[in-house]
Amino acid sequence: MKSKIGGSTYCKQDLGSELQGLKTAGYNFAELDLGLPIKPNKNLENKLKRAETTIPVLIGHLPEIDFKKEEVERCKKFIGILSEYNIKLFVVHLFSRHLPTKTNLAFKIEQLKNLAKFAEEKNCILTLENTEEDIDILKKVFDAVPKLYFCLDIGHANLFAKENRSISLINEFSHILKHIHVHDNVSGDDEKFDLHLPIGAGKINFTPIFDRLKEINYSGNITLEIYNPDKEYRESSINRIKSLL
Repeated sequence: MKSKIGGSTYCKQDLGSELQGLKTAGYNFAELDLGLPIKPNKNLENKLKRAETTIPVLIGHLPEIDFKKEEVERCKKFIGILSEYNIKLFVVHLFSRHLPTKTNLAFKIEQLKNLAKFAEEKNCILTLENTEEDIDILKKVFDAVPKLYFCLDIGHANLFAKENRSISLINEFSHILKHIHVHDNVSGDDEKFDLHLPIGAGKINFTPIFDRLKEINYSGNITLEIYNPDKEYRESSINRIKSLL
């Protein structure tokens, strides 16, 4: 595998410090967490300009939304701003806290069509990340939104299931797989178990998952989404993943 390994920033931390920390730990690029309090404004543009001298920023992780019109427009503003800085891949969730997917799937699909079309107009790719959804739900979404691609989240695939679903997700969506998120956890059937631990601090067996990625010749980027900014944790995590490539 020739994948680059990047790290995610955390929206509630100083962006400059987060980017410097990722660079110091040896990451190839940064993925921006665009959750609150980050706003799509001139202040963000100024930070992106300064980031160009620190570490390449390649991906934008759009905020979790309930797919309201103003929230979708906010995401479009993020895509518009970041695309001007050569950030061409964006990640979005289907999950939302106040709008259950099972009873609002058709509405969410229409909004994703809208967002994916806008991303394409900006020469960008929009990817949908798995959270708690079954494969059947994801398949309905991807079948309905052909301009939408897949972001495999290996940590999320270890939740709400008896065993990690990553290989099943790879088998189903390898043809549209454009990005991967990696973090560890101890499994569980509740959002509280989505711990985003350093690699090796949880119970996920990453070896068979990365073996399958090699079999399909995956060569896209990989982001480590680890909430602990400790330099040693970041370094140990990237080293563990490098050993699997």
